[in-house]
Amino acid sequence: MSKYSINNELNAIYSQLRFEAEQDLDSRLQDALKIQDFKSLYTKRKAVGLELTKKQSNELKEEYKKLSQQLLAVIEKNNIDLNIYHKCPKCKDTGYINGIPCECRLKLSKRLLRAESKLPKFATNTFEDSKFSTLNVKQAKKMEGIYKDCKRWAENIDNASKRIIYLMGGVGTGKTTLSFCIANKLIENGHSVYFATAFDLSNLIIEKQFNRLQNIDDYYNMLDADLLIIDDLGTEPQNTLMQEGLFAILDSRINNNKKTVICTNLTEAQFAKRYGERSLSRLTSASFAYKPSYIDGDDLRKIKC
Repeated sequence: MSKYSINNELNAIYSQLRFEAEQDLDSRLQDALKIQDFKSLYTKRKAVGLELTKKQSNELKEEYKKLSQQLLAVIEKNNIDLNIYHKCPKCKDTGYINGIPCECRLKLSKRLLRAESKLPKFATNTFEDSKFSTLNVKQAKKMEGIYKDCKRWAENIDNASKRIIYLMGGVGTGKTTLSFCIANKLIENGHSVYFATAFDLSNLIIEKQFNRLQNIDDYYNMLDADLLIIDDLGTEPQNTLMQEGLFAILDSRINNNKKTVICTNLTEAQFAKRYGERSLSRLTSASFAYKPSYIDGDDLRKIKC
C-alpha cells in the first residue's frame, strides 16, 4: 500500500468514526424524545432557533435562553446523556489539530504501514536496541560501523543519495536484523515498507509473468514502497524469469528514487553468475549504492545475546 493509499484509508477510517459517534448521539436523542417534557421543550426550542436564523430579536433570544434552561433541568432530572463521544477527544476524530496530524492519526498510520509491510511479526528490532558493541563476535566492530551508517541513512532517507544498501555476508551475521532496524525506523517516520524473501519475490515475478497473481496490487505495492527489502537473495529456486525480473525491479526503483535493501549470502562473483552483471552493476555502483565488504563472522543465532 502506498502512502497515498494509506492516507485515503485513514481518511475513510476517521469519516467512519465521526459517523458512528453521530449515530450514537442520535440514538440517545431518539430515546430522550420518548420523554414528553423533553420532547415538548426540545421541539419548541428548535422552532424558536429556526426563527432566530431568519430574524434576530431580543424577544426571541430571551425565549430561546428560557427554553434552554428548562430543557437543561429536564435533562438533569432524567439523567439524559446528549454528549458526543469521540474515540480521540483531542482531535474529535478528524485526525488533525490545527492542520497538524494528531497523535492518534500518526499512531494509526504506523499501524497500517506496519500491517501492509509484510514484515514478520517478530521483526521488532530497532537501532536503539542494537547490541553489537557488547557482543564478543568476529564481526562486532565491522557491524557496529555498518549499523551507524545505515541508521544515518534511514534517518535521512528522503535526502539520501544512496538508493541501495547491498549487504553480503555469511549466515547469521546480522544482515536481516539490520534490515528490520531500517524498516522500523522508516515506518516510525511515516514511510512505506515492503519486505519480501527471495522466494516471495520469485513467486511474485513468476505469477505476474503468467498472469496468475490473485492480487496484482502486491506487485505494484512492492515496486512503489519507499523501501523494499529483499532478504536471503540466492536461496530461491534458480530461473531466468527471476534474473530478468530482479533487474527490472532494481532499475525501476533506482529510476524512481525508491530505496532498496538487499541481503544475501552470495559473494559478488556468485551473484553475477546467478543474476547477471547488469543487476550486480546496479548494486555496486558507487554513485547510488552503499556496499560494505563481505561480512564474515559468527552465527548470532547460536549465541545468547
